[in-house]
Amino acid sequence: MEFLIKPHDGIGPIKLGMSREQVKELFVVFFTLSDGASDFYFDSCFQIEFENDLVDFIGVSQNEHYRLMFGGIDAFDVEGITLFNAVSANESEIHAFNKSEYIFPDQIVTLWDMDEQYDYLGNHKRKVWAQVGIGTKSYLKVVNGL
Repeated sequence: MEFLIKPHDGIGPIKLGMSREQVKELFVVFFTLSDGASDFYFDSCFQIEFENDLVDFIGVSQNEHYRLMFGGIDAFDVEGITLFNAVSANESEIHAFNKSEYIFPDQIVTLWDMDEQYDYLGNHKRKVWAQVGIGTKSYLKVVNGL
């Protein structure tokens, strides 16, 4: 499977603003667990957070069942700085690299924890992001403490 990140829209078939029930219908065979505010799929590598039972954030980690693409880049099969630069190129402002965590406010794309331990596809030699995600405008407000 290949999931394409589309800022302000969704990741693969999961769309921001989609109902929890719609998500469950699409991913029922991949369901892992729920903690109330979030549902997890694909061995907890695909995290979906809800606000009022509507998708508010989608966070994805590497998993053997899919590829996560941003443009023509495989998010988990590339150096993290390459992905950072590709996302940054679509922003209106210049962004300073941060390997811990980053939110690109125009696209509401998140990058979390870049390290070699997450390079499952390259034998732990490259610094790869642990999770790549997207959120809604309300998610961005909450994260920014507004």
